[in-house]
Parts: sequence; C-alpha cells; structure tokens
Amino acid sequence: MDVIVRQTSNNIGYGVFAARSFQQGERVIKPSGRIINHQTRISIQIDWDKHLDPDEPAKYLNHSCDPNMGIHTRADMLPEFIALRDIQAGEELTFDYAMSEYQHYARSNPAEEFDLSCHCGADNCRGRLGYYSELDKALREKYAGSISAYLVNQQKERVETQKIPHKKEHKQSREYAS
Repeated sequence: MDVIVRQTSNNIGYGVFAARSFQQGERVIKPSGRIINHQTRISIQIDWDKHLDPDEPAKYLNHSCDPNMGIHTRADMLPEFIALRDIQAGEELTFDYAMSEYQHYARSNPAEEFDLSCHCGADNCRGRLGYYSELDKALREKYAGSISAYLVNQQKERVETQKIPHKKEHKQSREYAS
C-alpha cells in the first residue's frame, strides 16, 4: 500500500501518510465511496449537488493551507489526488478543502455543525477552513489545475457571461457620453 492511516502528531485525529515517496504530478490517492447529495464533515464536493462520501483512506485526508496534493477530476467526474510537489515517505498527505468545496453549507440541525477552525500549522494558515468562494484571486491562480472540474467550469462560465454584459455596458456608456 502506498499510503497509511494513523494518528496525527498534532492531536487532530487520524491522517493519511505517504508510505513511500511521490514525485510532483504523480497520482497519490484515487478515492472511492458513494455519491451523496449533501456536504458532510468528510465529503469531497464533486459537483453543485454531488459529494463523494469517501472510503478509507481518503476519508482521513486532512486540510492544509499549504497542501502537498491537489485534485484532478477523472472522466467519471470523481476526484484523484495528485502530488503538487515531491512528497517524502512519512509525510502527512493534505489538500486544501477549498480545492473541492465551494462554500460551507450551514446545517439545519446545530448538532450536525462542525468547527471551521484550521489547525494545519502552516506559515500561511488562514485560521479557518477555506472554501473556493472565499479564496482570493492569487490563491485561485496558484491552485489552477489542482481544483475540482465543476469549480473550473463555473469560473469559466462566470467569466464568459461577465464579458458580454461588460462590453454592452461599455458601449451604452459611450453612447450616452456622445
């Protein structure tokens, strides 16, 4: 097995660790699980109304604001985790939850709500679990090619639809100015 699940050193619970070294760009984990229509504490969002409820080991992947893995979307729309940089054996495998989750969906039952505080310990820690809708432009650009396809498609559609009204507004303002 290329990865192992064990207790983390920072007492946040279990994590997934590299059992061998991985090179940048190499597939590290190909998660499996069932598709559900709602966000959970461990789900991985794969479309606007679809989440993967992952089996082991992916269910134990932790967030980091300085992740060593990114997400590629396979042809079947399921994610796989790719090394963003060389990863050494023994390192905890992490991804930024903002690479797959658009936003936090508040729970109707407060008992099902979970803590959004980040405990990754990275120098660039945002202090809170991030969501794609909250990322600044620089971080979105840094993660380009490493986020879920539905988010990429959403951003492309948004840019394309914003270009058309912008051009019309500019043309209208010139007409009013003359």
